[in-house]
Amino acid sequence: MVSPTFRVRSIYDVPIIKLIKENLKYNLVQPSPEQANLLKIKKRIDPYDLEIQDILDGYGISIEGDEEYVSAIAALLHKNIPDSIILQHPVQIHAVYNGKIVHVNHEKNLSVVDIGENINTILFGSNFHRGDKVIVQIKQLNIFEDQLPVCSTVIHFPGHSVILERDANFVRVSRKLPKQERDALFTLGKQLKPQDHGLIMRTSATKASQEGIQADIDQLVQRAEELDLLISGSSYGPGILQPGQTVAHALFVKEAKDKLTELHNEVTPTIPMYHWFMSYSRDLKLSTTFAERISKEIDGAKLSPILKQIILERDFAENSLLYLEEYRLTSPPQERILGQLNWSDDVLVIKRSFRSSRGVHYGLENDIQQGDSSTIMTKEGSWSVHMKINREDSLLGETIKIITPLELSNGGKLRYIDLGLTLIKKNGDTETKDTGIINDLVEKGIISSNFKEKIYRIYEICKKKIDAGEEQIIVLSE
Repeated sequence: MVSPTFRVRSIYDVPIIKLIKENLKYNLVQPSPEQANLLKIKKRIDPYDLEIQDILDGYGISIEGDEEYVSAIAALLHKNIPDSIILQHPVQIHAVYNGKIVHVNHEKNLSVVDIGENINTILFGSNFHRGDKVIVQIKQLNIFEDQLPVCSTVIHFPGHSVILERDANFVRVSRKLPKQERDALFTLGKQLKPQDHGLIMRTSATKASQEGIQADIDQLVQRAEELDLLISGSSYGPGILQPGQTVAHALFVKEAKDKLTELHNEVTPTIPMYHWFMSYSRDLKLSTTFAERISKEIDGAKLSPILKQIILERDFAENSLLYLEEYRLTSPPQERILGQLNWSDDVLVIKRSFRSSRGVHYGLENDIQQGDSSTIMTKEGSWSVHMKINREDSLLGETIKIITPLELSNGGKLRYIDLGLTLIKKNGDTETKDTGIINDLVEKGIISSNFKEKIYRIYEICKKKIDAGEEQIIVLSE
């Protein structure tokens, strides 16, 4: 049996490749020059069954391929990176659907398409009418549940060495290739292009024989013809016509990044907090790569604190304004102002005064009054955010929110994922608020049962501390 092949384009490439090769025995293809040099492997331009790449500027990765292979990698990450969060989409990328227009927004130039199974998608363009039947292909899967997939009426059939576009007439070549190779493939593409279809020559076509490319094209033309038959024989109602590829998104919180850096060190030494630095911002990637290179001459343990101090001085200086980047897994991150930063040793103390009487205090359900103030206490790596609300020098109430370990993020932001667990204390009484999201995440395979148990142990620790009236509640681990 031929082993599945995979390609990785990610800041987490070294530990991911190590885990997959050692546990699943998949073959790495199309390695980057750095990967080929580090792993002492030959550069193979073979087609891949799986592709892994970064999302959210390095907050995690996407995994795309056959459902069997994607599920195997998801299970591998849950086992070896216990705090990883993995969202597997119910809709497949490149899948083709019989759809029905259910809403047209002329102002935003988009339409909403019902593709069946209570799933709607976004179709850019408003030249439709409600009730129109359309054949669409899924082009983009967003990470969060509240963001609809994006589809198109342009249908592509991806193959190993070429991509076929239905009802088109062109030849294109990957721009990643040198001009000489592009010109040669363009000439070949003109010879092989099937009637009534556009042809895109992929990078892997450079290593494929003409016979192999022709076989690839023939197979894709057959898929296109099968789709035509499915369309002519389908009912009016929305539903899937041809399956695509499964996509999963894995988010790596702070402790997951630490574990990935540990695995990286088993292959080749790197600096402490390597993956945190690499995911902090795009401009810091170059500095981190440079620091990693010179760490062979200078102790990497000395370089990391210097890099970290530069970040703190730039983005988290005393009295600077801090922002929150809060994820909920069901919707895009919410960003808002938290307040002014004061450092107390390594604890972040964030204070804010309310100048207007609009809204209510989160959790307490008390109306905001002019002059109220909030104090937030937390720490990098903390599983909790402790907030106190004061009015006229008296404590109005306090809350503790359970989160994924807090991370410092680019531009003076605090980043975490809200886990739906909150403790609220008013007038000496503590109320526990559990939205049930944790059980839902386990049932959907988004987090592991071990991760769930850890979260609830931390929840109990925080409850004991708030009941005891501790002044500053910060939980770094169990």
